[in-house]
Amino acid sequence: MEEVKVSVIIPSYEYNGKGVYYLSHLFRTISQQTLREVEVVVPDHSLNSEIEEFCMDNIFDLKILYKRNQKGRGNASINKNVGMDLATGKVVKMMYMDDFFVLPTSLERTYDSLINSDKMWLVCGTNHTRDDGKTFDTTIYPKWNNYMLHGRGNNTMSGVSVLSYKNNNMNVRWDPNTCMLMDIDFYYQLRNKYGDCLYLNEVHVSQRVNVDALSSTISDESIQKEFEYCREKFGVVV
Repeated sequence: MEEVKVSVIIPSYEYNGKGVYYLSHLFRTISQQTLREVEVVVPDHSLNSEIEEFCMDNIFDLKILYKRNQKGRGNASINKNVGMDLATGKVVKMMYMDDFFVLPTSLERTYDSLINSDKMWLVCGTNHTRDDGKTFDTTIYPKWNNYMLHGRGNNTMSGVSVLSYKNNNMNVRWDPNTCMLMDIDFYYQLRNKYGDCLYLNEVHVSQRVNVDALSSTISDESIQKEFEYCREKFGVVV
C-alpha cells in the first residue's frame, strides 16, 4: 500500500447550495499538486447527499475518505475533529472547503519543510479573493502575537487554511465551544503544548471572502462570549 504523505482535511456542509461548486475548485487544485501521495478527508455535515455523490464520482481521481458525519451537525470544531481522527498521512493539511491552493508545489513544500523540521506545526502565507480567484489581495504572512485574544482584528496568524501539522502523537483537538475563535484557540493550544510553529513565508492558499460564510452568521454577543471563554481558558488578562 502506498504511503500517504499528506492528508488534506476538508470539513464540509451544503454551504447554501454551493458546497459542490467550492469543493470542485479545491479538488482541482489538489489534483494539480506535484506531490502525489495525498489523501483527501471529507467529514460532511450535510443533510443532503450532494457532496457525498460528488466525492463518490471522484472526477479528479483523488484518494478520498468520505465520512457522513451526523455528530454535532453545525459545529465546525466537531466536524474538524472527525476529520483529524480519520487522517492517516504523516502530515495533515487543514483546508476550508471554499479556499484553494494557488501553487502546484504547495503540498510538496509543506511536507518537505515540516518533515525536515523539529517543529510540530506549520503555517503558510495566504491571500484573499473576492471574485473566485480572478484577482487577489490582502497577502498575509502569519506571525504570532500575544494580543490575539484581546479583541477582534488582532489575528495575525490568519484562518484555518494556513495550518498543517505532523500527525504522529498529535493530541490537540478543536474546541467545540468555539466558532469564530476556533482558529486562535487551536493555535494557542498548539503553541502551549508544542512550542512555536514553522513559518513558511510563501503564499500557498487563497481564502475566499464570502458574505454567506458561516462566520458571517455569528452575533457580536456570541463573539464577545467566545473571547471571554478563551481568555479564561488560557489565562489571558486584557
